[in-house]
Amino acid sequence: MKTLKQMNNVEKARVLHTWFPDEIPALLETMQGMSETILQNEAQHRAGWEEGLFGFDFWLQLAGQAERIIQLYGKGLHKKGRLFSDQLFDHYQAIYTVHCLIAFAKTRQLANRKFFLATDLLFDI
Repeated sequence: MKTLKQMNNVEKARVLHTWFPDEIPALLETMQGMSETILQNEAQHRAGWEEGLFGFDFWLQLAGQAERIIQLYGKGLHKKGRLFSDQLFDHYQAIYTVHCLIAFAKTRQLANRKFFLATDLLFDI
């Protein structure tokens, strides 16, 4: 097994899925809601965009891609860790997905402290 420092986002996501399969449906629902909010309120989000690393159009593209992945694969993402991690945590898509994961994990601090701690360990909240 690789050390934590040697693992990439796809591998870390697969570990998280294996450890906490019951959290995945709620995470995906939250991600879909976050994506829909961005897509439906594009003008508002664009006007308030302050990220210096990349432009809002790129973020919008990642949000749209996340929504398409969740709609396309549906419950398969709940059940299959490899599909979940390969589709949502690979390449640039990981930027958006990790953002959503961290936001979701912070809301779960009290309900599932271990999930929050695992997310912090794997993805450095």
